[in-house]
Amino acid sequence: MSVLTPFDPVAEGWSFENWREANPFSWDLMRRTYLAINPTDDIIEAPLDCAFYEIFKSCASNGNCGGLSMLGIALHKFGGFMGFCSPASFYTGPWGSGATGPDRMDLHEAINIMQARQFSAPGIRNFLDVVKAGQLNDGYAAFARISSGLASDDYPMLSISNGLFGDAAHTLIPYRVEEPSPGTKEIYLWDSDRPYSGYPGYYTGGFNRIVITGPTSWHYDQNVLGLTDGTTYDGFNNGWCFAIPTSLELHKGRQPISVGFALTGLTFLFASGIGAAVTQIEDDDGRRLYATDRAHRTLGEFESDPSLALDGVARWPWYGASRGGPLPGDLYLIERPAGSPPLNVTVRGSQYKLMHAQAGNLVEIQAAATRPARDWIRVADLAGANQAVELRTDSERRTVHVRQLRAENGGRDWRSIDIRNTHVSKGHLRIETSGGLNGVQVSGARTRMAFDLEIQRYRGDRHERRSLGRPTVNAGESLTIRPRDWDAIADTKVDRQRRPLPRPKRAASRPSRPGSA
Repeated sequence: MSVLTPFDPVAEGWSFENWREANPFSWDLMRRTYLAINPTDDIIEAPLDCAFYEIFKSCASNGNCGGLSMLGIALHKFGGFMGFCSPASFYTGPWGSGATGPDRMDLHEAINIMQARQFSAPGIRNFLDVVKAGQLNDGYAAFARISSGLASDDYPMLSISNGLFGDAAHTLIPYRVEEPSPGTKEIYLWDSDRPYSGYPGYYTGGFNRIVITGPTSWHYDQNVLGLTDGTTYDGFNNGWCFAIPTSLELHKGRQPISVGFALTGLTFLFASGIGAAVTQIEDDDGRRLYATDRAHRTLGEFESDPSLALDGVARWPWYGASRGGPLPGDLYLIERPAGSPPLNVTVRGSQYKLMHAQAGNLVEIQAAATRPARDWIRVADLAGANQAVELRTDSERRTVHVRQLRAENGGRDWRSIDIRNTHVSKGHLRIETSGGLNGVQVSGARTRMAFDLEIQRYRGDRHERRSLGRPTVNAGESLTIRPRDWDAIADTKVDRQRRPLPRPKRAASRPSRPGSA
């Protein structure tokens, strides 16, 4: 069970093939994946867990290759894990077009759990470090890390893809490295899409290897021996190639937007919706994530000009998208120095849900229109005392819902302010909360707007909610609403104050941005 006994793809690879989950993961599975998850999916008792569940539930919809790889390595290294024993080939299940996972349901669920642990704190940290080092698509760097891991008995996994959006994203077990000639490096792999039981010639013929001749010059082909149902991976497709130490993701931890998550300065930005996508993220100085404001397909569409490129934002690679179905959504990790200005996010589509989440803090924005449109969204000071949400749209009529929620008392309690059914027409909506969500100020610069307003408080297992009607705010003014006593929101008096908006300052000229649509 050590470096002296290398992983054997014949005996220690699973005897069944990678499969796609037809149904979303259950709440109970999430509880078994992470620490301190609420017993039930009660949005009152556990709003942050419910928010993260939207990301979690579909992370195996395109395959379980990450879970198969990680549990397979654990069985090899420890001789047994989660109640299952080595060799993995002992466990049966179908392969080929009828693959549905192992015959044993308990093993099926264990692999699902390993698949979902990609969101562990150290796993996220590893990915951010890879991005910062410029090694997201670097075969040489992956080879060096895998060589080091094999030599130190910390078996890694290899993640590869053919595009920015995780085209055919796949996770494999590297178990041997070679350098057959100067500048050429080879990594031998166990592939969950090619189990030995179904494809013995793939391994005996030595086709199970990735050949690397440069950082972005690497090649791995599943279509050999007359096979046509696989994928040909190539570094020039602007995807990714990086290593993941298994030890970082193997064990149970907190879910990443809970109050107890270790990376408290990390912000999750998650967009979902049919035909909706984040097309740009930029700061006030014109630095941007993408070179153009449109749908993106490859790593080559990231802004490469150092004077314009935006730091501190990484697009999450959905490990295990090798089955080719739709991804759960666009997920970005934002980690910027304290004091950095807020970012402007552009979303295109007719209907979408955008979630900004940081440990203990949540902003959810839902927008709907009859036709596709473009919105610009800015969330300032997500974890600060005075939080601001701004939305501008070029839609003729957007219906917008905004929920701001903050956990209190170590995550056991929370309060929220919900503004719903606001119609924004080619205009601007600003919602600012103060004093840690003590009160809210709503304004719109161009037109009169009406909205439904509700406040909620959950404290000591007691839930209170109160509708504050459908207030209106006139163009050019702000309306501030503040309950006097949040500990008695059902009965407390509510202060309301209207003020004219200050005249806008003349905007400073911004640097030209060639390539913007």
